[in-house]
Amino acid sequence: MAAARIDAARAFLAALTAPAERAQPRLQSLLHPQAKFMTLGKGAQGAQAVAELLASAPNGELARKLQWQEPLAVDDKVRLTGERRPGTMDRGLVVTLGFEGDAIALVQQQRTPPPQATPIVLPETLKAMVDHALVERHPMLVAYCDPQGQPVLSFRGSVQAWSDDQLALWIRSADGAFIQAIRKNPKLALVYRNEESKATYNFQGRARVTALAADRQRVFDAAPQAEREHDFAMLGVAVIVDLDRVEGYSGLGPGGQVGQIRMLRDAAAQ
Repeated sequence: MAAARIDAARAFLAALTAPAERAQPRLQSLLHPQAKFMTLGKGAQGAQAVAELLASAPNGELARKLQWQEPLAVDDKVRLTGERRPGTMDRGLVVTLGFEGDAIALVQQQRTPPPQATPIVLPETLKAMVDHALVERHPMLVAYCDPQGQPVLSFRGSVQAWSDDQLALWIRSADGAFIQAIRKNPKLALVYRNEESKATYNFQGRARVTALAADRQRVFDAAPQAEREHDFAMLGVAVIVDLDRVEGYSGLGPGGQVGQIRMLRDAAAQ
């Protein structure tokens, strides 16, 4: 009986990871007519309903991305374990199959914890994206809160990579709304999006004005020409952003997001 259940689990896995349009009928054919499905926040009963959820719910798409181990017998059940592929930040998936005879009568799904974040070290390719964002027509969006606590969004063409874990901006108005806001609440967020490549990155950090002459000159000089031409007299200020979190990916492929990163300033404390 154990061998038959392992074979059934292999057939189930092959159906689960098949393209979505073929997965549902194949799964349904393997399930007991009164099969039950359980996952966080969802459930279903009956072979058709269970097969539809398995094929079309978010975990169905995840299952097609993972690397799967051989089925493992655990007491009277069989466990299937899917692990994320190298270079991705996908969560893993554990599927437990229960049986009536050799028919699959229970399917339980559970995602594994997300992969550990790494310390913030901006890749050189990402630094280049940030530095060229405006001239390549992908200006970065900055979110901050004004002194009254109202969230504000604005495009900032002078955003640039400052170090492995910092960004910088040239702000033309030395005492404008942005500077007043970060003096009261330094926390802000930034987004980079390239609609052609689908590269998408989110940054969170704390902004501060630097009064050092060398820093001001370096940030001004690194800003795009269009930004410098709005402030010939260098009346603005240089802002440094100490990053606390960076997440995103460099594009989309057949299996979903590619080149994923998840970085935290204090990654060891997560």
